[in-house]
Parts: sequence; structure tokens; C-alpha cells
Amino acid sequence: MKRMLTAALLAAIVAGTGAFAEAKTLEEILKDKGVITEADLKEASEKNDLAYYKPGRGITVESRDGNYTAHIGGRLQARYTFLDEDLGQDESSFTIRRMKIWLQGNVFSKNLTYKYQQNLNETEDAYAAYKFHDAFALQVGQAKAPQGRQELTSSGSQLFIDRSLANDTFNLGRDIGLSAEGEVMDHLLEYMVGVFNGNGPNQGNPNNQHMLAGRIDVNPLGAFKMDEAGWPEDKPLLNIGAAYAMQTMKADDMGEIDGDNDLLDKALDIDGIDAAAFTAAFGNELEWDVWTANLHAKWLGATFGAEYYKLNAEPAVGSDWDADGYYVQAGYQVIPKTLEVALRYSEIDSTDANAFEKFDKSEVQGAVNYYFAKHNAKLQADYTAVSDDLADSNDDNIFRLQAQVIF
Repeated sequence: MKRMLTAALLAAIVAGTGAFAEAKTLEEILKDKGVITEADLKEASEKNDLAYYKPGRGITVESRDGNYTAHIGGRLQARYTFLDEDLGQDESSFTIRRMKIWLQGNVFSKNLTYKYQQNLNETEDAYAAYKFHDAFALQVGQAKAPQGRQELTSSGSQLFIDRSLANDTFNLGRDIGLSAEGEVMDHLLEYMVGVFNGNGPNQGNPNNQHMLAGRIDVNPLGAFKMDEAGWPEDKPLLNIGAAYAMQTMKADDMGEIDGDNDLLDKALDIDGIDAAAFTAAFGNELEWDVWTANLHAKWLGATFGAEYYKLNAEPAVGSDWDADGYYVQAGYQVIPKTLEVALRYSEIDSTDANAFEKFDKSEVQGAVNYYFAKHNAKLQADYTAVSDDLADSNDDNIFRLQAQVIF
């Protein structure tokens, strides 16, 4: 005990007087005095840094027991797009597609987590969650509703520069509500279920009708990360998933919808109408439900993904109608962790005679990805040929080049 007190006193004197240009830590002094071993020093040193930086995770500040942590980071996507239009003027444009800053971590316990994410001037994620068990966690606030797998996969982890035509027509985006999620048997089975306002992010609910959404994933060969790239895996991985969502829209929902919910904005096309137009078209309400199903696989640098969306809309006045869409994509890392090539086909259809919004489009895409540090630093290029069967001479060609940095 005397040796430990002496060593501690010596450390305090050195720190207080600045006697050395580079003062030793208390652990190093205890090691020099023979109080602790080299192994003890290594373990203590690993916990010495309470503030540090990790690429892709940002700056971390934490308590020694890990019950309080804060990760501050962000993501930048700078893009160039050339659009060759059959109708109208060609476009050549530089844009900042995404500039996100996030703050996430835990407080009081490792199980009580939080996240806040801002994209330019718009709040995206803002929620708190508590994990009671691997099989059950509760989350309240704003986040993505549990639906399609491609939508739930971060925009920073996509195989292409952006998500598919089908996803961008039928996804639910972010919403405010209460949800539960969990996994059992080492991620063999995962689930997400929740109740939401149903009008998109940063929007309240003007009536008592909520959106219900749920998703289930089965990973028979082991945990399958939400990452579309074909990183070399030492064993094959397989994900099979399905989701269902439903809601009854009322006239007073009109004007309260955020376009981040593409199902309302594009597939149903009710984002831009007012209460009078809603009542004239559908009566006092419009019920909708949407199913999704997906199959994803990876092995030895190859990646495959396919997802199907099926929408049914039933108005109080008039006949109901259906719309659907899908995508199929595949990629292969020609040079592991460095160079990747990919192909994708996607199609959407809403040609039912009763449909409020009609569309019949498809896209073929090819991509090349170059990774400097996986998704943390990468350069992507893709070419898209869009075909619109409901419009004459409206087949567009799009070239995009995007640089991404996650910090």
C-alpha cells in the first residue's frame, strides 16, 4: 500500500510542477515502480482515451464505465449529374445530395440510447430507445418506419449512388411514433413493428388514424448487415424479409404530408391536393396497405438483392386499385474492397383503370464503385436509362458521379 501511495504522490507532484516536458501517466509510473504489470498497463491505457476519433464513427466522448457516450460525426455526398432528356433541355448540374451531421450515444446505461441527425436544414432522426433485452427494445421519436430493406439501408451503404426507382415510389420514409424491435437466436430472426402519425417526418397527426407498420427478417446463415456492397465474406449469407403497412387517410391529412413519404407523394399522389380535392376524389377516407418482400445474398465478393412492392388503395367512393414495383440488382468486387461493378433493373406499374395516379416506368442501371476506405471514402459512377411507357418520346439517360466521405 505504501508503494502505491508513494507512486501516486510522485505522479501528482510531476503533473503539478511540469518537471518533465512529457509527463508520464499514473499507470506508466505504477508500471515503472513495479506496482502493476505490462499487461495491466496495456489494459489501463486502452481505457485512458475518453475522447477519440474513429473513421466512420466520428468523435467519441465517453465515461470510463461506458454508461455515457456521445458520437459526433457526419456524411457528405457531392454529386454531378448529366440528364439527357428526349423532351426538354438537357441538364448538367453539381449538387450536394446529402450533408448530414449526427449525434448519437447512450446515457445512464448502455441500454438507453439516443440519436439526432440533421440533413442540411431538415431534422431527420430524433429518437430515444431502451433495450430491455436483445429480443425487445422500445423506441420513441422520429426515424424510418419499418418497411422495405433498401429504404432501411443507409444511403451511405448503397450499391448504387441512390436507391431504386421502385423504392423511391413505394417507401414510407421517416415518421414520428413508437416502435419495438429485437432479434433472437443470434440474428436468425429479427423484427420491427410500430405505430406512427403517418404523414412523414416533422409532421403531426390531425385525426385519430395512425399508420401501422411491421417488418420481419430471417437470416438462416448468420447476421446480415444493412449494407449492399459485396464485401468478401468467408461464408455465404442470406436474408429473407417481408413487411406490411396500412393507414386510413382523411381529408384533414391533406396539407399535413411531407414528401419524404414517397408512397403518399408518388404512388398515391395525394401530397399536393387539398381537402376539397381529396373529398371529391375519394369521399371521406382513403384506405391503403402495402406489402414488401425481399431476398438478399452475399458471398466471395458477390452481392445480390431483389425486392417487390404491392400497393392496394381503397377509397370510400369509387373502386379500389393496385400498383406494384420491384428491383433486381447484383454486384461483384473485381478487386476486393477496392473496385466493384454492378447492374440493376427496376420497374413500377400503376395502370389500373381506377388508379388516381397512373405510371408505367422502368430503369436499367450500370455502376462502378471505387473504395478508398470502404463506405467511409468512396467514389461512385452510374449510368441510368429510363423508359416511360405512358409518355411518348420521354426516355431519359442519366450519368451521375458522386464522392462520399463519412467522418
